[in-house]
Amino acid sequence: MSSGESPGRPIPPRAPGRYVPARGVYTEAARLRRLSWLRSVTRSALDSLQHTRLDAATLTGNIEGLVGTVEIPVGVAGPLLFHGTHVQGEVYAPMATTEGALVSSATRGALAVTMAGGVSTHALSQAMTRAPVFAFSRLAGAARFASAVVQHLGDLRTAVGQVSRHAVLVSVEPVVLGRTVHLRFRYTTGDASGQNMTTACTWHACQWILRQPHLVADGEVESFLIEGNTSGDKKASAQAVAEGRGIRVAADCLLPAGIVERVLRTTPDELVGGYRHITAGAVHSGVLGSHANTANMVAAVFTATGQDIACVHESGSGQFVLERTPDGVYASMTLPGLALGTVGGGTHLPTQHELLAAMGCAGPGSAARLAEIVAGFALALDLSTVSAAVSGDFVGAHERLGRNRPLARSGVPRRTVPPAAAERRTGDPATPAPRGPRPAAVPHPAPGHDRTAPGHDRATPSPGEP
Repeated sequence: MSSGESPGRPIPPRAPGRYVPARGVYTEAARLRRLSWLRSVTRSALDSLQHTRLDAATLTGNIEGLVGTVEIPVGVAGPLLFHGTHVQGEVYAPMATTEGALVSSATRGALAVTMAGGVSTHALSQAMTRAPVFAFSRLAGAARFASAVVQHLGDLRTAVGQVSRHAVLVSVEPVVLGRTVHLRFRYTTGDASGQNMTTACTWHACQWILRQPHLVADGEVESFLIEGNTSGDKKASAQAVAEGRGIRVAADCLLPAGIVERVLRTTPDELVGGYRHITAGAVHSGVLGSHANTANMVAAVFTATGQDIACVHESGSGQFVLERTPDGVYASMTLPGLALGTVGGGTHLPTQHELLAAMGCAGPGSAARLAEIVAGFALALDLSTVSAAVSGDFVGAHERLGRNRPLARSGVPRRTVPPAAAERRTGDPATPAPRGPRPAAVPHPAPGHDRTAPGHDRATPSPGEP
């Protein structure tokens, strides 16, 4: 009897043409064969999948059943001036997205921060976790195992070293839940995000554990899984926010009142007041962290640079903070766990690699640099988003840039502005809304900053038009 076959119930033969052909074959001919099969099955032309610039032979670790590729628009946000541990100077960020107004909003926030002197960033730590689970027959065995296994950290490091030269096992933490033990392995992984690396390392370490009779007596372990769902892999969790899984990074800046009023089109008091409202709402609704738009920046940069996009779940949580200062506003963004890398995964694909290189993130030590860039632009985007909501510009910017409307033809306006709104066109930087007292003068940009950078001649940019 073949494996998986039940007595008296033979497995029916596969229906012809039901399954994807040329499985495991990474050639252009195999791709076209699968595409032809898909056309026949779906009765769709799928003309846009006929051609691709990617070499099928290079995708053995990235995709199965390849039939084509999908293009996503890539915009450029910035410049944003950095004073970071791993990044200094002006940087532009590639953002792959189909959401109108997003790149412009990030650029507006970057303009405000840059004119205020720039953003400080620091990659605080890196950790990648994997958490297998051992199920014992009774609690006594689980408790004994949890106490004993932590004494063998050196042996487990030796087992890990036989699998990877880059993964470093930092700690092993047992968590006893009834008669099970969730064993949380914590690693550093260099410039790689490290999910697959640490999975392989943990598997081999656990095989060593299972061979040790003084750790696992005969018949004591009923089952073992490589992941017991306590690592937070690709899931938003309170544990990931508190402890981090990936690179923990922070960014902050000081915004003078004049820049808040001129560039962000609001006042320090209104900006901080609005922030307090969204923070209270986040607490009430149980949001992990408190921010306005972090996942948008994480997803856009992840997609553009070949990251595992599903990790936006865990990487998109952040803590955005605004505080009133005597001269303006203090702003910070902490991202507790960016599961990203500059090697491995999809980072080798041509476009993704070029965009990483354009940010200076293609060499050794570049993962921390990329994390700081993401944090700086996430701070800029949240500043612009909250400002737009506070000032009433949010809907106007999305009406103008974020809706699918036909382009304006000669002599035909895109939309008609009601007379009551004519005095305040959110898309016209030359006609800001009246605000009572005249805004304070804008401080000069930081020494050495390029005053001719795009947007510096604009007096009052809108959230969608820096």
